[in-house]
Amino acid sequence: MTHLRHQLREVLVKLGGKPDFADSQDVFATSIVRSMNLLELICFLEDMYGVEISQRDVFDGNLNSVDRMVAFLVDRRPELAICA
Repeated sequence: MTHLRHQLREVLVKLGGKPDFADSQDVFATSIVRSMNLLELICFLEDMYGVEISQRDVFDGNLNSVDRMVAFLVDRRPELAICA
């Protein structure tokens, strides 16, 4: 598993307490991320990877799964592709 995916999975396990999920699995539909800890996820991503996340990014589904988050982060910060 790559470094970026590993970091994302770690924070999602911390937020949701569910260690067994696929990278393609919708983290909202499976309650890994709930509305009350969405802000925590956004703050982590912004602080850790230096990206700004808008409401539109959330509504467009960019945070719906590990796969989507990786694609979103690499799109915003291409240098992350080496650890994706």
